[in-house]
Amino acid sequence: MVAVVKTFNYTGTLQQASIPPGTTSIDVYLWGGAGGGGGADAGGPGGTGAAGHFLEHTGFAISSAQINTTMEIAVGGGGAGGGSGGGAPGGRNGKSKTGYSGGEGGNAGPNPYSGAGGGGGGATVVLINSVAQHIAGGGAGGAGAGAGSNG
Repeated sequence: MVAVVKTFNYTGTLQQASIPPGTTSIDVYLWGGAGGGGGADAGGPGGTGAAGHFLEHTGFAISSAQINTTMEIAVGGGGAGGGSGGGAPGGRNGKSKTGYSGGEGGNAGPNPYSGAGGGGGGATVVLINSVAQHIAGGGAGGAGAGAGSNG
């Protein structure tokens, strides 16, 4: 059978593809969304967010029961950076399938120029028949900076 390559990028929505007849295996390369950076303060910039996880799984066997079924792909997005200033909001998460979206960054403290935490990156998930087959975790959000230190 001729190899078919499909690339799925972050759209903020659940994407789908049918597993065609004759498919015996699938090679999967996944990247989770990166975490957002923390907000700055008088002490300096916030911490950088961590990169999302990379997953490579080649030769994933497909059973005859999975032919002509729908494969769902939820590509995780990057977390947003945290704000700066008293009570600034934390970064939003990376928006993936519910339960895989990453955490929201914590809000900044009440004093001026506090840095809020960055949001966590969303995980990238591949599901077949609504069962998660492959997951690449999202990166952690960076810490917000304080008056006397960086994030």
